[in-house]
Amino acid sequence: MPSVSEDGRIDASVERPYSEVCKGFTYFAENDVLFAKITPCMENGKGGVAKGLKNGVGFGSTEFHVLRPIKGVSDPYWLYIITMFSKFRSDAEKVMTGTGGQRRVPITYLSEYSITLPPIELQEQFAAFVRQSDKSKYYTSKTTSLNTEIETIVKGGISSGT
Repeated sequence: MPSVSEDGRIDASVERPYSEVCKGFTYFAENDVLFAKITPCMENGKGGVAKGLKNGVGFGSTEFHVLRPIKGVSDPYWLYIITMFSKFRSDAEKVMTGTGGQRRVPITYLSEYSITLPPIELQEQFAAFVRQSDKSKYYTSKTTSLNTEIETIVKGGISSGT
């Protein structure tokens, strides 16, 4: 769970031997969509598209539902964005089962959820736009951070010189 963020990033850098993860973990593959099913992770938006997995496979928390896109029919980023819609999540919250801090979205919510699939070409164009937008946010964030550091150094340099 800690390797999946609330903004769609999955840290695939942690590697473990298969013998350690073959039981008690959820299997997923490259381009699968992870959707956190347990509270508060689901409400916080944990999930993303699995990318950069060693050997194309990964193992994670059993508290994820895995959505596997159908090649030529559905794009992983299209599916991921649907899971990020506030309506999708608020509807999921309404059907959670369990008590207290152990409430979970049942698999039936996903299997019965109806979505519209535009032609794959449009989904792929949308996915390219989303990935470019994410890169822009990343670089904007990096630039803002760098600007803040430069300001701090400049201000520090000026004040320490007086």
